[in-house]
Amino acid sequence: MVSPDQTKLNWLRLTGAEGIGPATVRRLLGHYGAVDSVLAAADAGALHDMKDTLPAANREALAAAIRRSRPEAELERLARYGGDLVAFDDPRYPPGLISIPDPPPLLRVAGDAGAFLEVTVAVVGTRRCSAVGIRQAGRFAAGLSSAGVCVVSGGARGIDAEAHRATLRAEGRTVVVLGSGLGCLYPPEHGALFDQVRAAGGALVSELHTDRPPRPSQFPRRNRIISGMSSGVLVIEAPRRSGAMLTAKMAVESHGRECWVVPADADRREARGGLEAIRDGWAACVMEPADVLADLGGVDVSRGVGGTGHPSPVSQPKSSVTLSGDDAEVAGALRKSGGSDVASLIERTGLPAAAAMRSMTSLELLGVVLRRGQYVTLTSAGMALTAAAPRPTCRSDA
Repeated sequence: MVSPDQTKLNWLRLTGAEGIGPATVRRLLGHYGAVDSVLAAADAGALHDMKDTLPAANREALAAAIRRSRPEAELERLARYGGDLVAFDDPRYPPGLISIPDPPPLLRVAGDAGAFLEVTVAVVGTRRCSAVGIRQAGRFAAGLSSAGVCVVSGGARGIDAEAHRATLRAEGRTVVVLGSGLGCLYPPEHGALFDQVRAAGGALVSELHTDRPPRPSQFPRRNRIISGMSSGVLVIEAPRRSGAMLTAKMAVESHGRECWVVPADADRREARGGLEAIRDGWAACVMEPADVLADLGGVDVSRGVGGTGHPSPVSQPKSSVTLSGDDAEVAGALRKSGGSDVASLIERTGLPAAAAMRSMTSLELLGVVLRRGQYVTLTSAGMALTAAAPRPTCRSDA
């Protein structure tokens, strides 16, 4: 059995290989099923099992890059900053993030990854915010966290920072998604705030190498994580052209999430992005934290803002639900891949198409899987069920 430390090294070796990005990692995992199998194939040669899908030169280059990868220094740096690794196949991986088109295969986490499994809402806005924007960010973040929602934001100056601070004042949990590595916190003046986030049971998250400095190109990629791990995005103040509005639009158009906007003065540039989203019909206008809570099917709103305890996702696994036969095959295949289009899922299970489709329908009715068009993922209930039960061996692995 592979030790936890070796598993971490294996993930770092694959994801840290030169020239291999998240899309290639997902492609390799989709073919081989597990990170250990990918590494074994690379060490044995030029990924010969993929000769029907990749040209020989590509296979040789990928295998050589994996063989050259030496992740020990990165693991040491991660430990120095109190970080951990949460890989795509880890039960602690944010459930919502699995279903986006390009989830990061590996997250570096400092703090409690248990925060990912709570109901989460992203609170975003401009760095150049007004005093009114600061007040609204604090009011909404405190209201949501008092009802048990985990507040997610990017740790930036302005709206982001106030959302984190207000959550801490309300004794809630908050997650900071960084556009830099855990060893290069940005902005640097928020170091004390980030320490408080960790101490309060929240987490700092980055998909980047620990020593990666902040770069402009990394923040749009960071924003997909903010959106993907959240049930929806709340915009406080944001100009038309801003990272906050790009995050909100991505949440709606690419991730199938909710978007809410707190209205502000129509003649202020800082408010125009959110107001135009309301006008154009892709964001909801909210006046109180309770308006957001009412849209979150996973929160017991009857406790109200200021209530106690933590919310639970609606789709909790029922004790009466057990998976067996074809249903277990389909759920197990999804557990290994994180998500799949229907055709690939059928191929991966080895089931007849009709049987696989029947199981998908059955699992959807049980709340175990979620289908968006031709893409299928496990729900949070499905993640819990498959994490608790022995994982079936897909027939294609035999």
